[in-house]
Amino acid sequence: MILLPLLSLATLGITELPPQELQPGRCVTFLWTRTEVPKRIAMVDETNRTLRLARSGAGRGKQLMDIAQSAPGVFAGNGYTVTVSLDFSDRQGLANGSLVDAGSLRVETPGQDGEVVPVGGIRACQ
Repeated sequence: MILLPLLSLATLGITELPPQELQPGRCVTFLWTRTEVPKRIAMVDETNRTLRLARSGAGRGKQLMDIAQSAPGVFAGNGYTVTVSLDFSDRQGLANGSLVDAGSLRVETPGQDGEVVPVGGIRACQ
């Protein structure tokens, strides 16, 4: 089902990431779900070695959280362990970046089953 990845993330408290700015001197990868209506779910900041997610909860509204890289492709903190696996390709006409041809985001929290979401995205440097 097309909505399954979004529902799975919602059970873990992960929501759509609001628009983010690319700061000068940084390289980031923006990730979105591979669903009929893609949703931005993460931003990997290569310069800071962090992964940004948005979390929601009763009475808290939407909170942005940056999770530190603990190993290549693995980010841990704020009660989450997130493993990112991405395949990039360069595209003619795309300067200072590349596309995510295929990818997955695995989100784990203590005491719950992990959720794997297929993702697409774009890597950009400014």
